[in-house]
Amino acid sequence: MPRPLSEKVDPTKTALVVIDVQNDFCHPDGLFPQLGADISTMKPMPARIADLVTEARRLDILILWVRATYDPVVRGAALDDALDKSDQDPNACQTGTFGAECYGETRPDLDRPNEVEMIKHRYSAFWDSPIDLYLRSNAIENVVLTGVITSGCVESTGRDAFFRNYFVVIPDDACASYSQERHDASLRKFAMTMGTVPKSEDVIGIWRHADRGSRGWHLDEKKKRVLRGLPDVVAPSHTALLIIDMQNDFCHPDGVMAQRGADISANQTVIPSIASVLDDARRAGVMVLHVQAHYGPLAGSPAWLFGDTEASVALDICLPRTWGAEQVAELSPRPEELTVIKHRYSAFVDTRLETILRSNGIRTVVACGTATMACVESTARDAMMRDYRVVVPRDAAAARGHIKALHDASLDTMNAFFALTPTRAELAAAWTA
Repeated sequence: MPRPLSEKVDPTKTALVVIDVQNDFCHPDGLFPQLGADISTMKPMPARIADLVTEARRLDILILWVRATYDPVVRGAALDDALDKSDQDPNACQTGTFGAECYGETRPDLDRPNEVEMIKHRYSAFWDSPIDLYLRSNAIENVVLTGVITSGCVESTGRDAFFRNYFVVIPDDACASYSQERHDASLRKFAMTMGTVPKSEDVIGIWRHADRGSRGWHLDEKKKRVLRGLPDVVAPSHTALLIIDMQNDFCHPDGVMAQRGADISANQTVIPSIASVLDDARRAGVMVLHVQAHYGPLAGSPAWLFGDTEASVALDICLPRTWGAEQVAELSPRPEELTVIKHRYSAFVDTRLETILRSNGIRTVVACGTATMACVESTARDAMMRDYRVVVPRDAAAARGHIKALHDASLDTMNAFFALTPTRAELAAAWTA
């Protein structure tokens, strides 16, 4: 069922985001107005944003203030070209200038614990700022976007927020463009496919009937969300099992690594252990994801292929559409189980893994496979940095040949900083519980 606006701006789960309300865009003496941009369409916007900020402060709602800076060191030729084509000046909002400062009387109050300011260097605030970190860290599900330019930075941020599974609300009178036509066209398209476009008074009217209360950014609320004890951490309702790189080229006697003379005995020995974890996960109803490496020259950069590291084997191992890239038979995916293809050690780099995890409410990942200190640990580190709980069963990971010595050290490192490392028997008991 479509969610009503009241749920999409629920103060307990909502952040107010103010984007690029800066002098170079909005002030009569700013760079773009001096170049001839018509700022008449922006005149109502600051007051509407001020009303939203006032109510957000009353309700203790998280407020994220986003400013752009376009110094030469962070721009690049493509952005310069785009700005030139749109009759804008690439030198807008230079760090430390009047143009980069906030416009108007409503400004960040950084003495408040619920207000944060951040800097971005592209249209979307999700590209090079910590906005997603603050949203996911504080149990935010909805974002109310305001600011300038509607068809540029506001829409770009809104699209990326939607792609990351946030509900997006853009009050049409709390954002502005230099062209009313572009403003209207942008919001019309956004309302059709990605979010909700009410009036600011619609949002404020809902907020006026709300009271201050517990918010996701409050420490006591964060403590309530902590998963304590292994059965709670790996509860099947919010856990996914990742089986990483258990492929023929790494684990089968006829695979590339064995044919090169590598000692793959540990990779073979661990197959029954991982099969046991897989069986336990399936019985418990845990989501199962099979992570497979696809290497080869087309997906390999010079640094990856010729950097004098273990990655240099990627020229002829686990090539797409080959037997060597297939999962070993004992761990074959079932039809309903998804496969994630990766091209680097971490299963999060340039893959669909996080989209799958977010879309299914996953809070914990259990990682098994090979090699412990490379693909398993890289994935575990990246998962923890993205705020997932991580579990690596000590006896369901392995490393081959001359890197076996690093296996125990890797498990100790993960246990110290990134993951829980129980035995598979302890994991099975937790799922049974």
